[in-house]
Amino acid sequence: MAPHSASPLRELAEKLGAPVVAHRMGKGILDGRHSLSQNLTAGHALWKDCDVVLAVGTRLHLPLTHWGFDDGLKIIKVDVDPSEMARGRKPDIAIVGAATDVLARLNDHIQTPVVDIAARIARSRRIKDELDERIGVLEPQMAYLGAIRDVLPDHGILVDESTQVGYVSRVGYETRLPRTYLSSGHSGTLGWGFAAALGAQHALPDTPVVSITGDGGFMFNVQELSTAVHHQIPLVTVLFNDGAFGNVQRMQQELYGQRVIATDLTNPDFVRMAESYGAHAERAEGPAALRSALDKAFASGRPSLIEVPCGRMPEPWPFLQLSRIRGGS
Repeated sequence: MAPHSASPLRELAEKLGAPVVAHRMGKGILDGRHSLSQNLTAGHALWKDCDVVLAVGTRLHLPLTHWGFDDGLKIIKVDVDPSEMARGRKPDIAIVGAATDVLARLNDHIQTPVVDIAARIARSRRIKDELDERIGVLEPQMAYLGAIRDVLPDHGILVDESTQVGYVSRVGYETRLPRTYLSSGHSGTLGWGFAAALGAQHALPDTPVVSITGDGGFMFNVQELSTAVHHQIPLVTVLFNDGAFGNVQRMQQELYGQRVIATDLTNPDFVRMAESYGAHAERAEGPAALRSALDKAFASGRPSLIEVPCGRMPEPWPFLQLSRIRGGS
């Protein structure tokens, strides 16, 4: 949804006491600090018992194909493209139109809040707080994301990547404004993040942008350090270096009897390499050091690379790859 959809969406959610669940491409449409703002994992918990879903600008691909559905679930789908109404399960009510216009019209028709609004909002907050406690097991990923959030202003942009901290950011990074979290979405393209973040930073030169990447993914487009320095694009890149295609290696170890092949990496000295291009670079050991390094990188006003040496991290998949909880197929 366009940024100006945020206001009518928030108004509607507060009138209904309805939790707003945003996946990667919609993060920030409702401020992550709001009691009704929920991430994907909370959405899964809510899906089991919900009776009506208002799906705005989404195919609902993940919930419908993985979480399941039944006759007790009614779907109202809003999309500007009429062909989307024929994708997947046919909605019970299809509304073709721009999100902003449709949400504004819905608000016009709901003049007073629903009954027990305070209780609904309080329940959403409890779910949110419980999930925050559960997701705390994902350390040090959450601490690294917290360091980035502390330094990056609300309008600053985080660009995720197929790496351990990137995966956790989908549910653990507090996005406060629309279009301030960029993701490859369903495509999941390894290596896209650094190049995409350069584009975002060039398009919005006065907006701080942080790219998070792993060592394997970064090497897909490492040559674009030249582009960053040549055009003085002040992107700050945080590179988590575990010396491997870490996620694939975990799968080899856990699912294929420790048969590890082609996932260990021989890397350059990333700090010296970035400096050789003329970029600002340093190494940060741990979340506190990362926060300090981010401050320096933004103050430099130059293309910057921060390497964060790390080891194996807790797997995020129990919070992302969620089981079927409703009948039907």
